[in-house]
Amino acid sequence: MSEIKTKEKDYIYYKLGIKYYKNIHPNYFYKRNPDTTFETKTCEEMVKILNKIYFSFKLSEYFFTKIVNEYSTSMYAEDSKEKIKLLKKLYKSYENILLEENKIVNNGKFMEDMGLKLM
Repeated sequence: MSEIKTKEKDYIYYKLGIKYYKNIHPNYFYKRNPDTTFETKTCEEMVKILNKIYFSFKLSEYFFTKIVNEYSTSMYAEDSKEKIKLLKKLYKSYENILLEENKIVNNGKFMEDMGLKLM
C-alpha cells in the first residue's frame, strides 16, 4: 500500500474523530416515549453504552488533538479545537451518571441545560 499523502492525513484523522464523536450522544441511554420524553435503559444496557461512549471520547479526542498538534494549519484545525472543548464539557455530564437511577428526561430541557442547539 502506498504512503498516504501528508495533506490527506489531516482529513483522515478528522473523519476518524468525527466517527467516534458521533458515538457520544446521550440519546443512547434513553428509550423515546410517545410523548417525546425519554426513559432510561436498564443498568446492564447503560454499562455497555457507557463503555462505548468513554472509548469514543478518548478516540475522538485523540484524533482531534492530533490534528491540532501536528496539522495546525489544516482547514480542520479550528473545528477540531472546538470539538475538543465540547468533548470536555460533555465528559463532565457523563461523570455523574447514576446507573441505578431510573428517570424521565425532557429533551428540550436537557439541550438547554447543556448549552446545545439543534441544527
